[in-house]
Amino acid sequence: MSVSHRPSTSRPMTRIASYAVAAAVLLGVVAAANPAVASTPQVTEFLVPGGGAPSGIAIGSDGAVWFAELAGGSVGRLKGGTFSMFSLPTSGQPEFITEGPDGALWFTDAKNSVIWRITTGGRIGHFVIPACTGCAYSGGSGTGNIALGPDGALWYSRPGNDAIGRITTTGEVREFPVTGLGSVPGWITSGPDGAIWFTVSNGIARMTTDGQVSLVWDGLNYPYAITTGPDGNLWFTGFYQDVVGRISTAGAAKLFPLGTSSCAPQEIASANGALWVTCYESNFVYRVSVRGAHTAIAVPSHFVSLPDGLDGVVGGPGEAIWFTQAAASRLGRITP
Repeated sequence: MSVSHRPSTSRPMTRIASYAVAAAVLLGVVAAANPAVASTPQVTEFLVPGGGAPSGIAIGSDGAVWFAELAGGSVGRLKGGTFSMFSLPTSGQPEFITEGPDGALWFTDAKNSVIWRITTGGRIGHFVIPACTGCAYSGGSGTGNIALGPDGALWYSRPGNDAIGRITTTGEVREFPVTGLGSVPGWITSGPDGAIWFTVSNGIARMTTDGQVSLVWDGLNYPYAITTGPDGNLWFTGFYQDVVGRISTAGAAKLFPLGTSSCAPQEIASANGALWVTCYESNFVYRVSVRGAHTAIAVPSHFVSLPDGLDGVVGGPGEAIWFTQAAASRLGRITP
């Protein structure tokens, strides 16, 4: 049985159900060989107030850890060991979050066709984006991931519209269609070549900042997340295949199996000269070298025979790696 919030046009809306009824939706024990586990890194966890479902995560200009709460309708901040929670002024479902060029945090909404902005002081505002034409079946916004682009604007994916969107810090919005590339644009990142790179249903695509789109590689079914690695290549996760992939800006790709069938690699981040990958269906964070060598870091389990739903991941100050545990309502920190 597959977890319901995997890459598809319905992904944002079904994540809520996945977290709310984790015992019914998440996979149970999966028969697989145990990965090699690192013994040196220390994992510390922080219970999120109110039992929300932390999803996307980012480091703010204030040095704090910021995260989006999909099920809680709020954004949280963890600084100096203290949580602060900021509720949206209207009903919404914050999902992915990133630091903007203006020092504020910008985040998507899985329910409404808006892009939100919150200052490090907690002041929240939003900008309306085009309605989702392909989301009537779910009632959602069809808005996926968001990232800072090479041009100083925020770029976001719209799987429900088969489009990539661009929004400036003053709220100017434009969306570019990507129909015909395998469609379903999912994760998005700023590439090392000054272009926008994103996942589609059958591989990896690229867009220039003026909207010229090309399918670079079509070798994987529904890759999930993508980021620019420390080696100048793009790195991505293959959720269904339990692999991490590397692709050059010229389109040369290579897949690295994680050696287990129970990870379901979710998000990926570049930090400390390596790639860091969360497992959604087992309680591990993987460290992957630029040569593809990988080591699993065990995360405490909080359910009997069920994973904690490791989701977002980001590098933080002091070489710390931060991640969210959606089902377990926790933030995790890995320190050397």
